[in-house]
Amino acid sequence: MQNLLNTQKSLMISSLSKDNQPEISYAPFVMKDKEIYIYISKAANHYYNLIDNKNCSVMAIEDESACKTIFARQRVSFNCEASILKEDVESIFEEFENVHGSSMMMVLKNLDFDIFKLDIKKGRLVKGFGQAFDVLINDGEFELIQVMGMGHK
Repeated sequence: MQNLLNTQKSLMISSLSKDNQPEISYAPFVMKDKEIYIYISKAANHYYNLIDNKNCSVMAIEDESACKTIFARQRVSFNCEASILKEDVESIFEEFENVHGSSMMMVLKNLDFDIFKLDIKKGRLVKGFGQAFDVLINDGEFELIQVMGMGHK
């Protein structure tokens, strides 16, 4: 799971509009201490969706060109609560510079962007067929619990 998260630079984001309509988008992200941070513009629908309703779902998914089969791409999704970051902003901004490049981040810093912290509540990791795991956070560490079910027929 950590390898998948380390190789991705953006996450898919599902949020709800004021009318409770689902909207999907994406955002560049960084992780620090098992917490997710996204940097998004006020021009993006999901910016205000996250202000109005802090619940969201995010997903990192294996690139199609790298997967063994399109039907079982490795992916991890998390249910999160979003909030605008008010403390430790410079430290997280430095993480964005390290991952996404300081030149681009300096341009964006002067625009209408804010850092959101996504507090992970639970997740699901899929490594392939019959390889699904619930993801919990215990004492600041990810815990994987294999999902047992009927499987694929």
